[in-house]
Amino acid sequence: MSKNNKNNAPETEEVEFFEFVDEEGNVEKFEILGFIEFEGNDYVALLPEKDDTQVHILEVVEELDSDYDTYLGIDNQALVDKIYEKFMKENKDRFNFVE
Repeated sequence: MSKNNKNNAPETEEVEFFEFVDEEGNVEKFEILGFIEFEGNDYVALLPEKDDTQVHILEVVEELDSDYDTYLGIDNQALVDKIYEKFMKENKDRFNFVE
């Protein structure tokens, strides 16, 4: 997967963060880079606050009986690459992507 230049977002854009809590209760913050629709499913591109070079792609699953969505990891690297490719094309003016 490509890396993302950490000084890439325009200064006027508000940065939105998302917190994940793991099974051990550890909290990790991620910057939300954007959402992607790909082949009928929704995905989110996240950048960890502690490692600002590796973008993570997760599937967003809407929970009908909850105010919260579920975020699932993707085991298929070829699918992740296709989604990320689309994300880069759609956001080439917002970010400076580095291969």
